This record gives sequence, C-alpha cells and structure tokens, in this order.
Amino acid sequence: MKSSWKVSLVAVAIMALALVPVLGASIGTAAAPDSQLSDDIVFMGNGGPGGNNVKVLDIDAMAVVNTIGGGGLLANNHGVLVEDGVLWNANAALAGYDSRIVKLDLGTLAQSSYEVASADQYAFTAGLCGIEFAPNGKIWATSMSAAAGNGGIYEFDKATGSTGGYVNPGVGADNRATCGIGWSTDGTTAYASLMPAKKLTTMAWPGGAISDQLDIIDTGALHILDVARTANYAYVTGGNISGDSKLAVVDLSSGAQVGVTTVAGGGDMHGPTVAHDEGFLYVHSRGGSAGINPSFPGTTFIFDIGGGSAGGTKTAPALIGQVADEGTGGISCGTDVATKSDYCAKPALSLSKTNVYWASYADYTDRNLSVDYSIGNGSALAAAHNVAISGTVNTNGVTMVSASAVGNIAGGGSAPATVVYNVPAGVSSFNTTVQATANDLCNNSYSYPA
Repeated sequence: MKSSWKVSLVAVAIMALALVPVLGASIGTAAAPDSQLSDDIVFMGNGGPGGNNVKVLDIDAMAVVNTIGGGGLLANNHGVLVEDGVLWNANAALAGYDSRIVKLDLGTLAQSSYEVASADQYAFTAGLCGIEFAPNGKIWATSMSAAAGNGGIYEFDKATGSTGGYVNPGVGADNRATCGIGWSTDGTTAYASLMPAKKLTTMAWPGGAISDQLDIIDTGALHILDVARTANYAYVTGGNISGDSKLAVVDLSSGAQVGVTTVAGGGDMHGPTVAHDEGFLYVHSRGGSAGINPSFPGTTFIFDIGGGSAGGTKTAPALIGQVADEGTGGISCGTDVATKSDYCAKPALSLSKTNVYWASYADYTDRNLSVDYSIGNGSALAAAHNVAISGTVNTNGVTMVSASAVGNIAGGGSAPATVVYNVPAGVSSFNTTVQATANDLCNNSYSYPA
C-alpha cells in the first residue's frame, strides 16, 4: 500500500493474517480425561490472601494456563459467570471491602465495580456468594450474611449496574448465608441453597414465593449449585472445612434428592459448573484432596455425569480427573465454563497505515520518520493480549528506531501504534514489513506475519 507525503512515497506492507503458533510456556502435558472436554476452559474465582484474581484452566491441557485480574476490584471474589467476552464476579465483603459485582472484560482485562450500598435494606455484610443469570437476562446474586433474616438474593441489572428485587429464600433463622442459585429448565422456578440450614428452597419466578424446602445431604454446609437445564437436575456442593465433600443431585421435576457422591478429603467443594453438553461437571474444591488450608492449592474436580465412558450418570456422577487450580484456600470459590475455541483461538490481526510525518524538526534533521498504524482484531471473542511490535524488515537501508507499546486488543477492536524509522539521506521511498507478537487468553503465543 502506498501513501504520499509531500513528494516522497512510503510503501507499507500490510501484516499477513496467517499466524504462527508458539507453544505457551504454561501449557501442561497431561491429556483431558475425555476427548469431549478438549474444547473447554474453566474460569475459577480465586479470592483471598495471595489471590484476588481469576484462574484460566485449559481442560485439554489439564493445567492452569493464565492468571488474570491481578487483585484490585477482584478482592474476595466468589461466584463467577462468563458471557460474550465478559466475566461477572460476585465478591464477598471481607477485608474492608463492600459487597459488589465486578465486571471483568476478557478482551481488555479492564475491571468495573458495582457496589451494594451499605445502607441497603438488606445489608449484605458478609458478602456475596453464588451468581447466576436469571431468565430475564439479569443476574441474581446470593448473600452470605450469617444473621437471621439477612440472607437472601438480590437482582442485578448488568446493563445499568443497578440492584433491586430482594428475594427471601428462607423462613426465620433459615434465611441466613444463602450461597447457590439456579433455575429450572423452563425458567419459571428458582432454587437457592442455604448454607447452615442445609436446605434447598424452591421459589416461583418472578416474585420469589417459596413453594418447598428440601433438606439435603447429611453432612457439611451447602454451597453453590448449578443446573443441567435440559435434564432438569441440580448439582449442589457441600462439605466440611477439614473433611470429606459431597455432591448432591436433585431431580427438579420431582423435587427429590436422587443421588450423592462423596469425595474423600475433598476439602470443601464449592462452585460447580455444568459443561455445555451437560455430560460433565466441573467443581472447585478449596483444599483439594488434602483438606482446606489457606496455603494449599485448590483443585478442580471433573465428574462424568453421563457424557463419557467412565460410567457416570446424571444421578451418580463419577470422578474422572482433577486439575490443581492454585486456588488460595478459604476464599477461592466459583467456576464457570466456556468454549476454548471462542477465547483461545488465533486473533485475526491486521495492520493499516493511518499517517506518515516528521514528528519534530529534530526528527526531520535526524531523518527519523514516524508512521502511525492501526492494528485491528477481526476475531469475535479471541482477544489479542500483550500485543507488541517486535521489529521491522525494511528496504533501502531503512532501520527501525522505536515502536510504541500496544497492549491488549479485544475482539472486534483496534489499537494505535507508531513506528519510527531512520531513513538514510537520498531515500525517498521504502517497503516495510512490520513484525508483531501477541498472546491469547490461554497464553498461547503468535507471531505476525506468518
């Protein structure tokens, strides 16, 4: 592509779309326990001391491949939801922080915070736990307040950041420390798990009128739940902080507990998330197989619930694998699953020239020519992270002096970059190929052009 600047012509090569993948340093070598899981990634909310971030687990590699967030607004994050390039986190009100929903843009990694005001009628003083999308597209978040009458659920409008619509899922002292929230297949019924009461509450939606309360699993407080919507089964976690964990199965059509799987030494299993095909289930455990310990890395357990060859069924989940997810003990909690090919595919980067100029008289006398570029990302969700111009290949003796930092480019986005070239006296035009590098969300590396 040629552009004129005064009487000189500067030819600029457009960066090729083809990519050269380079193995990410953090990719593991163990294979997924079932080939159907090769396109899954799991996001795990890792709050608490040493955490305050989100871990990205590549299930095909059976390893943590990235840590994103870096603290700040993600302090004490619990429940996790992912949708269309955005990760929603429900945060606990610990270590001086208010309860809040945090929006994490997976393209730019920018964080936005929406706090629950302390003056709210239902003060969520112990923070939030589980979150789930409601049938109306909003988010329901649960409160862990231990005081009788102060637990429950509130509705969060992700478009406006406003809260409202409190729902009480318990009666009297049962209304404490609500943790899980889920929905029936038809979207007319909500289910909430109450931690100390060890009950699963059935509520009509909208309105939240209670129709039933089911006593569930015989030991350990209840935690978060997720629903296999097609089959209409709920999977509810429970456990002791220093003992076994249990995964209860509830048939939402009949309202009865129909199964339970015990993980010996499971260390307080929390956030479950059902895989897209509803044949597998991921569950984060705060203490792995060694019992909960703030210094012991957590674990994500993988269960076959009828999708693989391990013999698991919807009512009798079979533990088929586990990934050390580095959760930092007592605060690491929620998980959600996404498709790896959406977020960890090669970013479709392209380069276009926007301006050519001498930035100053000194640059003019030194023959240092500035060229402004726009780097675009044509991918839908596969963001390009840590984009950097690594060099140029030029004709006519031209050399690169410097290149500006680029950073992250979300899917469908673009970012400016400037390269300064030293142009020898007497040279009026030259060709340049700009070289760049980028990572995807799973930390795989790519070079441009091919």
